[in-house]
Formats: sequence, C-alpha cells, structure tokens
Amino acid sequence: MKTKQKINKRSYLYIFIFIYLLNPFVVIAQNNIQGVVLDNKGEPLISATVNWIGTQTGAITNIDGEFSISQDGVLNKQLIIRYIGFSADTVTVNDPNESLTIILGGNNELNSVQLTENKQNAYIDADNPIKVEVITQKELTKAACCDLTGCFETQISVEPKTTNLVTQTKELSVLGMSGVYNHILLDGMPLITGANYTYGVSAIPGTLIKNITISQGQTSVIQGPESLTSQINILLKEKQEERIFLNLYINSFLSKQVNLDYNFNLGKWKIISSLHSTQPGSKVDKNDDNFLDIPQTTKYSFYNKWTFGEEFNSDFYTSATFRYINEKRIGGQVDFEEDEHQGGNVVYGQTIEYTQPEFMFKTKYKINNNNRLKLTSSISTHEQTSFFGTTKYEVDQLNYHIDLTHTLNWQTHTLNSGISYKHLDLKQEVEFLENNTNSYDGEYKNYEHIAGLFVENMFSWKNNLDLITGLRIDHLNNHGIYLTPRAQLKYNYSEHTTFRINIGKGWRTSKLFSEQPHLFSTNLDLIIDNNLKPEEAINIGFNGVHNLFLDNFDFEFVFDIYHTNFKNQIYGYRNINNSETTTVIENIDNSASNSIQAQITVEILDEFAIKFGYNYLDVFREDENGEKIQLPHTAKHHIISTFSYQPLARDWQFDINIHGFGKKKLYEAPVIYQHDDHTHHYQAFSDPYIVMNSQFTKYLDNIDIYIGCENIFNYLADYLIISADDPFGPYFDSHNSWGPTKSREFYLGLRAKF
Repeated sequence: MKTKQKINKRSYLYIFIFIYLLNPFVVIAQNNIQGVVLDNKGEPLISATVNWIGTQTGAITNIDGEFSISQDGVLNKQLIIRYIGFSADTVTVNDPNESLTIILGGNNELNSVQLTENKQNAYIDADNPIKVEVITQKELTKAACCDLTGCFETQISVEPKTTNLVTQTKELSVLGMSGVYNHILLDGMPLITGANYTYGVSAIPGTLIKNITISQGQTSVIQGPESLTSQINILLKEKQEERIFLNLYINSFLSKQVNLDYNFNLGKWKIISSLHSTQPGSKVDKNDDNFLDIPQTTKYSFYNKWTFGEEFNSDFYTSATFRYINEKRIGGQVDFEEDEHQGGNVVYGQTIEYTQPEFMFKTKYKINNNNRLKLTSSISTHEQTSFFGTTKYEVDQLNYHIDLTHTLNWQTHTLNSGISYKHLDLKQEVEFLENNTNSYDGEYKNYEHIAGLFVENMFSWKNNLDLITGLRIDHLNNHGIYLTPRAQLKYNYSEHTTFRINIGKGWRTSKLFSEQPHLFSTNLDLIIDNNLKPEEAINIGFNGVHNLFLDNFDFEFVFDIYHTNFKNQIYGYRNINNSETTTVIENIDNSASNSIQAQITVEILDEFAIKFGYNYLDVFREDENGEKIQLPHTAKHHIISTFSYQPLARDWQFDINIHGFGKKKLYEAPVIYQHDDHTHHYQAFSDPYIVMNSQFTKYLDNIDIYIGCENIFNYLADYLIISADDPFGPYFDSHNSWGPTKSREFYLGLRAKF
C-alpha cells in the first residue's frame, strides 16, 4: 500500500512539472498583434476579417470579437477591418505591445445593416473549431421563453422532454440521449448538477438570459469532462442600456409571471438586479384522467450581478453574481389538497419545495499581450423536501467549484492550461410513510471531490486550418484517475464552406434520484446495483456548414453526423413478469446513439427568414443476443420548420414554428395493463404527431406587446399515466411522457424599457 501511494504522488509531481514546462508564465517574443472588433454598441463582431494592407496575412475574429494576427515580415503596419453590413476601417499599429480596440460604424446602406442584424439572431460561430450554435437574446423573443426549457422552440439541436408528468419536471435532450449527459453551464460554471439539475433548467427565467451556446459532441476539456453528448452554456445578463426592464406574462390557464430588472452604476461597477415571480393558474384536466395537466407552481427568484471592466476589452475584468431561488410545485389528482392529503394514501399528490442560493465569481487579468489569467469559482446549496404519494424524499446538497486557467499566445498557437477542483456533498433520504413493500428506502450519499489538471492547445495554419488538442487528468475519490483526451479540427474549404471533425471521451458520476425524478413517479420497486460506476462514453462527430450571400438572398446549409458509444452507462429498465414489475438500475456497456441532422436557413429581402431542419436519431442498447432495443421516448424522426416575417419598418413581427415527431417507443406496461378491456390499455409505440406554435409582436417606442398560441392543433398525448385509476397501486407510473400534456395555450405579454 505504501509503495502504491508513493507511485501516485510521484505521478502527480511529473504531471505538474510537465504542465509547468509547457506553460511558462513569462513574456515571450512578441510576434502577434492582439485586438478586439466591436460595433458602436460595444458588442463583439463575430467573423470580422482583419488583414495587413497589401498582404495575404489575415485573421478572423472569434465569438468574443477577438483576433490575433502575426506581424512577421510585415512592413506596412496598417490593418484593414471588414464586416458585412458595416463600413470598413483602416488602423495604423504604432505600438505592437498595445491591444487594439476597433469599433466599426454602421454602413449607410439601410438594407445591409438590417440584414446583418437578422443574421445575428441564431448562427454558427464561424471561427470556432468546435461547432457552437449561438442563440441570441433577440432570437429568444420569438417565443414566450418563460424559462430555459422554452428557449429552444426554434431549434432542432435541443429537445426539451418531460421526465415527470405530475410535477412537469423537464430535461434538455441532445443527440437523443438523456439530459444528464449534457454539460449545462451558467456563465461557464458547472452549477447545474446533482439536485440542482432536476429543477435548474426551469429555474432560469427566459428574460434573464443574454445568450445560449450549444455545442454538440465533444467540447473543450477546460470546463470539465462531463460533456458526453453536448455542452449548453447559459450566459446571464449583465447591465443593460435601459435603467428599468419589465416583462409581464399571463396565459389562458391564468399562470402569471413578472420579471423586473434594474440597472445602475456604482463608481466603475455596473450592476443589474432582477426579480422574478411565477404564480399558479387554474386547475386543468383536459385529458380526463383525474390528474392535473399543469402543476400549481409558485416561484420567487432574485438575481444580482456586479461587473467591473469589459470582459473582452479590459486588462482587468471581474464579476460577482448572486442568485436565490425558492420554488414550490403541487401536482397530482384534481382533488388533492396539500394540507389535508400530503403524504397520505387517500388522494394522490406530489409536492416539491426547495430553496437554492448560489454565488459565482469570475476574474480575468491580462498580464501582457501573450499571457492572461482567468479564475472562476462558484458555490451553491440546495435544500428540498418532497412528497411523491406516500414517499417522502429530502435533499441537502453543497456544490463547489474553482478553476484557474492560464492562456499563452505564441506565434500561431493558443495554449490554455490550468487546475480545477470540484466538491459535491449530496445527502438524500427516502422514507415510506405508509405500508409499502418497496425496498429502496434509506439514506443515499454522494461525497465527491475531483482534482483536475488540463492542457489544451489551438493551432491555426494560414487561416484555413484550426486544430485543438486537449487532455484532462482528474482524480476522483473512491474511483482513482480518469484521463479525458479530446481533439477538434476545423478546415475552411473555401470562404463560404467549413468542415469540422471532433473526437473525444467524456465521463461523469451519476447522482441517483436527484437527477432522475421519474424514479419517484412510479410505485414500481427498484433493484439497484451496489456497484454503480462512473458513466463513460466516446463521441465522434462531423459538421459541415456552407453559406451563400447574394444581394437579397442569404442561404445557410448545416449538416451533422454524431456517434456516441457508451463504455459504461447507468440504465434503468423494466423487468416485467406475471407476478411483479420492477425497475432494475445497473451498469451496461452496450448502448449507443447515432444522429444525423440537416438544416437549411434562408433569408430573403431583409424581411423573411425560413428554416427547415431534420434530425434522425437511432438510440438503442443491445441485449445479450446482440439485438438492438430502441430506448423509450425518442422519435427516430424529428422535423422542424420555422417562419419569421418583419417588415422593413421593423414595427411588428410574426413568427411560427412547427415540430413533427415520428412514433416513439413507450415503456412496457405491466401485464394487467396490456389488455384492451382495461381503462387505459397499453400501447407499444406512440402515434406520430405535430405541434405548432406562433407569436405576433408589436414594437412601440419603449414597449413590446406580444401575443401567441402554443399547441395550436390542440394535440394531447394518450395513455400517459399508467394505472391512473389506482395511483396507490403497485403499477402506477407517470413517467410514460412521450408527447404534449398541455392543451392549446394562448398567452399575452408585455416588455417595457425605461
């Protein structure tokens, strides 16, 4: 044992020496000119071109508007900067050690400027070697976007799915896999994990979001190893131009929301404070199963962010963010009353109440043009008391993270390296309040601390080729060392055509119950493997993007192929026989996902925007005979079509989106529910269905008024709750959520800026 400890310590020492030799915190010879390109509102211009006059040496700005251009052999120190829809500018470089800030003014041709604005609603980051889809704040106004799960109605990459019909908890599915395999970040920090995961995606008001970035497949190793299928980063608002922002919302079920932002300065600090409230609506049961279609939800949240400096345009930048959430959901049978029936076996109900404070800190320091430091840290707690019928579930969680990153620019390389530490202390207790034959009551603990080292290099060659190679080394208590290698390649075939390839590994630890609330949405007994291991998967992806720009016509074609193969996955399957039905949770190593996605976007005459998308998903596991078994609740075929019209006067806008889903496999029902003579008989597969949503927005001087309708065709899924007539019986299951559970919904909203 002593020898093993010495070997481990020596290995850590070698790793530290290796990282240190790769990343000297010293000034090296200055070969590159650094800078940032902004518009006249201070927003970064993405994919602007920067060239030395009279040469072929150039660069393209990244998602932050930043560029780095070599000055080797350049005699005429004049840069010319171009961006579609803006007047070109020429800048003379007098001091090669000074970072440039270049602000482009708008072109006098109105149509060009308007076309550029439209293109920024949702786009693929052209400069990033990783495929990054950016959803801007303007794109989010095309739908109600009451919370994060409602922000993807115009996208095909992400599919919100319901995990518990009674409480309407949701997850964000990418590549057809469970949302737990997405690495969801808040301002680049891993706060949405464990107990924060289940309600985290619906706890963020849509009006609080600045941008959303979606990266399918493997991403950078800097943020951690947890992105098995994708990474979704939610960038929250910083101080806005307006002093006060107000959003009011009400729907036809009488659910109500209020969002209020207040922006101000305190010395050199920019501050935004935001309040949010959701109030419950009417009790609705449109499918006549005696269960509420929508839970009674009451939510309060507070958000406060302090910012010093400009993140992409200052030698020193820091931000501190505090957020507090209190939420309560009550669902179940129509006659359920919390005070009278909670935890009992007379009228079935589910109640969830939690509080979640969280704090985030970020600081960046520019040592010189070649060296930068970034420190990020976050901490959150989550306390929850829940009742699922006669089952009581309590949670107490502490989640902490810190990482330090050093960025070194040298010649055509950008080298990031650093250290990270994550700590999770999750305590869960399951208690059965009435007579119950289930066997999984008791206390469950996840105590994790993960220390990591990472190094990642991006190499650029002649503005045609970008290659990222990265490696993480993490030590997880109780499981040892895990290596996470990843690589991404981007090749610019031409000015308008780009190809990307990525390959890499990801891994994560499962937090049973806290990440899978559907386990409490059924009365089936659980059989849990005593040796659940971290989940691991390898992902390979290909992406192609082609753009065509004409005078009155813009065309973009995007094509993706991804394959995810699990080395280990924690999977729960139904074990059904004539005497009993159980859910078995164990390690499996024979599951995979294949995804083929194509999307065409067309913009015409500065007024029309049309999008068509198709996603083919093959998500399966293999049985002991090697036969494919399709996993439940995933349609092999998903089609999206969106249409947007805004006249040149820009005083109103009309948006519509249509989603078509093929049939989905459903959970196998107990034998007693597989007969047509039963009230809710069993179906092996769902029916294909279509969901249509639309919205009309009127723009006044300082006020936007929007009115919309969701689920226009009023399509409601059938047989969602198994044994709805006997919710305290052994076969009750409310996780068979394959389609829409809410009937046609009208809504009215107002956005005001003062």
